[in-house]
Amino acid sequence: MNGFSISVVIPTRNPNLDRLREVLAALVVQTLPHRYWEICIVDNGSTSPLRLDDLKLGDFQIRIVREERAGLLWARICGLNHTASEYVVFIDDDTIPDVNFLAAGLAFMNGRPHVGTAGGKVLPRYLTATPDWLAEFAWLLALRDNGPLPLEWSVSDNTVLPNWTPIGAGLLIRRVALVPGYIEHVDKHAGTIENLSWKGQGAGGVEDKDLVLYSLRAGWSTGYTPDMVLTHIIPEQRIQLRYIEKLLPSVQTLWAQTLHAFRFESCPPISPATLTLRKAKGWLAHRAWRSPANRLRWIQSCGYLDGLAHNYRHNIRY
Repeated sequence: MNGFSISVVIPTRNPNLDRLREVLAALVVQTLPHRYWEICIVDNGSTSPLRLDDLKLGDFQIRIVREERAGLLWARICGLNHTASEYVVFIDDDTIPDVNFLAAGLAFMNGRPHVGTAGGKVLPRYLTATPDWLAEFAWLLALRDNGPLPLEWSVSDNTVLPNWTPIGAGLLIRRVALVPGYIEHVDKHAGTIENLSWKGQGAGGVEDKDLVLYSLRAGWSTGYTPDMVLTHIIPEQRIQLRYIEKLLPSVQTLWAQTLHAFRFESCPPISPATLTLRKAKGWLAHRAWRSPANRLRWIQSCGYLDGLAHNYRHNIRY
């Protein structure tokens, strides 16, 4: 152990330096005393390698490590390999932590020894006015608010996997829940995970869910605490209809595939021969021609159907 309770790992690739500095400035003023935590930035193959001088944070100690393999899967593994604290929390380079973020996370995990992974609220800071249809699909922008009460779930509850399981933004993990088992899982299934759960920068991915589902299958609980709050900076281009239309089907396909691989699926595979008819029926059922929201609901369903058809052709189980 390195003496720290929490390692803050920030994966980044060609970051907006102003936003990254805002993230770091919010970390510096955390109520949790500095002696309990550290910052490790994973430069995930930026075109110009990130330097400490770029960050302008004075004497505050930050480590930068380099991971050339593109993708959050590899950046997170790199962060795990370069830290040794009891807990690790992954923060995106455009998510600003509330001043009590780390203290709240530490208190939650210390009080719930069976929780292996946890998340909190991720609230938006939109940089421009938002369209009316966005609210229904804002979850796609890594936004989450699961209410005012803490939550916990495990496989032993014998209920359906809940829809609030944590995402990568603000994902807090207990090291013993994942190391070395999850790293060995990635070593064994790396190509499969990338194929099932990641499509590349800006094209969608649920590789963070791969990590959460692994820990659940390993016997750990997952949790939610409303006291861990992040603010996600959302630029104008990410609320454009064409951006959401591109991202939504990919994420739904990957989610169906990842659920199946971990045996958490609620829908059985479907024959690819039925896809065209199912999508045509969906167009009518969702009245996709009526509004952007209706069309997005149809696109969302088509993406999930593609994932179910993939599961029919490729019965991949971990």
